[in-house]
Amino acid sequence: MKTIKISIPDMTSSHCQMRVNNAISKIEGVGIKEIKPAMAVVTIENNGLQQQVIDFIADAGYEVAGIEAEINDANNDEVLRFKTNINCGGCVAKVTPALNANAGIAEWSVDTTDQNKILSVKSNGISEEELIETIQKTGFKIEAI
Repeated sequence: MKTIKISIPDMTSSHCQMRVNNAISKIEGVGIKEIKPAMAVVTIENNGLQQQVIDFIADAGYEVAGIEAEINDANNDEVLRFKTNINCGGCVAKVTPALNANAGIAEWSVDTTDQNKILSVKSNGISEEELIETIQKTGFKIEAI
């Protein structure tokens, strides 16, 4: 289970928040922690649900501008961090299949609100070089930090 913070700039009124709340609450394996103007905080059971949350928000009429995730590295798994040009929800959607399909990745997130568009990856065996190659194959720039 991980917590993600979703930036939804055009979700400003209580009506908008209710629409997004109703959309997200339909997804099994997703829990709503908080919804307030321009932001939703939810828990997801697995990374595969992240794209579904983005899709349901889009179906409700709102664009996801970015996602931040809490990566729990308390069990000493290696967390790799990279500077990228993955800068919006559409970009995140493009890299999601490649990252979710890689067994060497335990968890990942992209902070599209950071000027360096930081990709954080909790490794489950993937090397820095393999991850860089995976991202480059999706058409994005990436460099280790």
